[in-house]
Amino acid sequence: MIMNVELNKYFKSESLEVMRSEIHFADYNPRVITEEAKKSLKRGIKKYGLLGGIIVNKQGMKLVSGHQRLSIMDELNKGVDYKIRIDLIDVSASQEKELNILLNNPNAQGYWDFDALRELIPDIDYKDAGLTEEDLNLIGVDFLLQTEEESQLASDLDELMLPVQEQKQEKKDHMKAVKEEVKQAAKEKAQDLDAYIMLSFDSFNAKKLFMERFGYGQFEKFIKGEVFNNQIERVE
Repeated sequence: MIMNVELNKYFKSESLEVMRSEIHFADYNPRVITEEAKKSLKRGIKKYGLLGGIIVNKQGMKLVSGHQRLSIMDELNKGVDYKIRIDLIDVSASQEKELNILLNNPNAQGYWDFDALRELIPDIDYKDAGLTEEDLNLIGVDFLLQTEEESQLASDLDELMLPVQEQKQEKKDHMKAVKEEVKQAAKEKAQDLDAYIMLSFDSFNAKKLFMERFGYGQFEKFIKGEVFNNQIERVE
């Protein structure tokens, strides 16, 4: 049952019907669509219709969100004007552009949980959902595209290739071990290159007194740490 209650304060649009000819595309719209994606979208609109989400700014009746869908609707109506339901907002020109980006920005729309999506694929027509064969491959259900004969052939090939795969895995494990040894050797070498410290004195005379105290020449630049260590006692 629909109840007549006050709208939440976050609902900022007014839903109404207007003629398509009243709406103007935003010439700055940065979103584009490939021909393949356009075909998928057109397929969905032809099957389910246009289901909301056409947002228009009252200032100039400029389209904010829905450019691709409206373009397809124009194609389907073959240039004849038609009535369409929109969500009308009233914002400034800069806010209009901000919303145009926000409402089309993938960063603000979440991302696919492939595990959850994979569970849905067998129950749907993936093409009507706007998915491609490449998407199925990415999701990990491309096996659904195979015929029974193709599936059996793939299974037979997998069995034939098993010894080869095992050999490849052995080689991969060996190379991994070798790389780890090289990595460890390089790490130890880098540590050896860093095996030094530097002493600094406020004056050359202070350095001279220090060097004379431990039996070194005043102009020497390097002292062997192990030798110097034998000349001093640890102070706790």
